[in-house]
Amino acid sequence: MGSLEIIKAGMMTSIQDLGRKGLAYFAIPNSGAMDANAAKVALLLLNKNEKCPLIECTSNAPEIIFNDETKIVITGADFNWKINNDPINRNSILFVKKNDILKGSFSKDGLRGYIAIDGDLEINKIYDSFSTYTNAKLGGFEGRLLRKGDVVKWESNNFSFSKNKIIPIKKGPEFDLLSVKSIELLTSNVYKIGIDSNRMGIRLEGDEIVDSNFQLINSVPVLPGFIQLPPSGVPIIVLQDGQTTGGYPRIAYIQDQYLSVLNQIPLGSKIQFKLN
Repeated sequence: MGSLEIIKAGMMTSIQDLGRKGLAYFAIPNSGAMDANAAKVALLLLNKNEKCPLIECTSNAPEIIFNDETKIVITGADFNWKINNDPINRNSILFVKKNDILKGSFSKDGLRGYIAIDGDLEINKIYDSFSTYTNAKLGGFEGRLLRKGDVVKWESNNFSFSKNKIIPIKKGPEFDLLSVKSIELLTSNVYKIGIDSNRMGIRLEGDEIVDSNFQLINSVPVLPGFIQLPPSGVPIIVLQDGQTTGGYPRIAYIQDQYLSVLNQIPLGSKIQFKLN
């Protein structure tokens, strides 16, 4: 868990994503980032899905203190950004430490900038979007602009700060077939990425999960990111060139943004799963 606090709000600082689609019939506008390209770049540099929320700044930069270490990316207009009074670069990954202060001034070559954070912001999704629509007090941070004293929290991905790479996972279609003990092993085991892994899939090396003797009656669809449990009891991960159907239980899956991170981890490295 991590968080930041708004020291000064700046002008029209808000939480946005790419907006809500298909709701004009109900008089609900798209909302979302005013510069979608800049927002996408910020998220892409952190290997995050382009639908994730981030902070949009307008004309005058906010001042922010980070209560925990993390990585950030800043894109869009030049607000003369600084961390602890040291100038920083836009469009690059920045490492911030606990108590670091990010601040800027009035924009110099544009109007809007974006701050993406390497973590899942604790923002509720309303009508399939995190975007703030202030006229209806909808989405974002309590449906309003950010202001002094607001604390924005996130669930840390821990990719950079842990000894083993932590990969967030979601429950798969056959997750409920696992026993309590197996679920505990799935998230506590440390797995090594086998050297025989390839574009089809990752073969993990490590302790087996106890519930490894159940099979599906019929073949089922699988997609990149699915974690299957074969009879060996050691999970395998389907990748981009993997099969489209399979007979092993799909106990969990890895979302696209985290799958991109996983695909950059060298063979022989150790990983752990974290159930989200």
